[in-house]
This record gives sequence, structure tokens and C-alpha cells, in this order.
Amino acid sequence: MFWKLFRRTDPHTSVLAAASIDASELENVVYEAIKGFGNGGCISDDVCRVLNPLPYNTITPRYRKLLDKGLIEATGETRKAKSGRSQRVMRCVD
Repeated sequence: MFWKLFRRTDPHTSVLAAASIDASELENVVYEAIKGFGNGGCISDDVCRVLNPLPYNTITPRYRKLLDKGLIEATGETRKAKSGRSQRVMRCVD
């Protein structure tokens, strides 16, 4: 299913990069990072800090799949990110 990791308009190098990514493993890594924050949840900045040096654009696409699978939820809360903007709080579903 790596074809969902790139757009039809992307260059050939993006297609090759997408083929080299194990999205399932990345989902698991992101899930475990979010789980580590417990019921208080976390924002993307927190997850990125824990998973450093993985880049933001590798981590954040995993949220949609985890939400769709019912493994995490958005709490409805937001917290201020280092950028000064609000980010939604996510936590694992028990």
C-alpha cells in the first residue's frame, strides 16, 4: 500500500522513497510514543521531541491511520505548540 504515501504528481524519487518506508512500523512507533504520555495526552511537538530525529513530516501522517483504526483519539483540547499555534491533544484509546 505504499502508493498512498505519495501523490501522482510527485517526482520518481518520491515514489522510490515511499516504497522504502514501512508505514506499519512507523504507525507502531508513533502509537507507542503517544501511549507513553498516558491519559494526559500529547501534542505533535511532544511526539516529535520523543521521536527525534524522525522528521515531523514522517510522524504526523501516521495520526490519520491511528485515528481511523480507533487506536488514538483527539481529546477536543488544544495546547500551545512551540510555534505559538495550537495543536490538538491526542491520547491512546484504552
